[in-house]
Amino acid sequence: MYPKPVRDADIVDAVVDSFYPDIVTYNLAHRTSKTRKTGQRDILRVDFINQKLISRYGVNVLDMQFDLKRFGRNQEDRVRYLTNQSNQNLATDRGKFKNAYNEMSVASERAPAGADIWSYLKDGIKHGLVDRAVDTTILKNNLLKRDYSCNVLLLFTDGYIEAGLHGEDHCKGNKCYFLSSKTIENFRKAFKASGSTSMQAFFEENGYGIIPVENPLLRDLHVLVLEMYDRSKNKNGGASVHPTDWDILQLFWSDWLTQSGVKSFKLLPTANSETEAFSTIKSFLESR
Repeated sequence: MYPKPVRDADIVDAVVDSFYPDIVTYNLAHRTSKTRKTGQRDILRVDFINQKLISRYGVNVLDMQFDLKRFGRNQEDRVRYLTNQSNQNLATDRGKFKNAYNEMSVASERAPAGADIWSYLKDGIKHGLVDRAVDTTILKNNLLKRDYSCNVLLLFTDGYIEAGLHGEDHCKGNKCYFLSSKTIENFRKAFKASGSTSMQAFFEENGYGIIPVENPLLRDLHVLVLEMYDRSKNKNGGASVHPTDWDILQLFWSDWLTQSGVKSFKLLPTANSETEAFSTIKSFLESR
């Protein structure tokens, strides 16, 4: 509905192409790249916010997944897979991944459906997606080294939460289960009419926001939201009103994710190029 300079599929392709060696070999403990680590458990996969769309779009979800955890302690097989020295290898799986995602993207454009992001964070983020395990290793000096899993969600959305529940019946005061264009417009009008000079203060004083999600697994989840689309911009990309939709989207989303207890998050507007988008993703992964 709102064409962007970079398609979601192009960003996914960039992540898939860079899974090894740019992502898998990044050493979080020492903040260095190109450092081999044994026993990698990295998993990269696509998840559906609305599970019912899987059958409608006719794609094999297993084709959109890399799973290094399945090799267990067999590092030799893991290396052979990553370096394309076995019959089942990363190069083949990259092709399957990108083809399946592109087919799904085309199908979704033909039959678009809203995404109920609120319910997904509440019920869709479950133990099968979030790894809370801790590996422990005794070092030579008898100190215990703790190696935590790092769970990252790349959430593709335009930032408007318009699927699922709507209307005053699904709000508690100025906090709702949704964030629609109408919600943003009403907030903008109320803020400007108030004469307040601080949008943040007006937001807090009047109890605006999205109702927080209660899901303890979010405490172990880093969330990168991309690519949020500012519908208030004119056809040439200039602001048509102030504060812009992007200003207000940041306010609502930052408060929501904070109140919902996610471990960390970053909000991104539309990218100008695939390189720019992936650079931000890589920086986010490395900073966790």
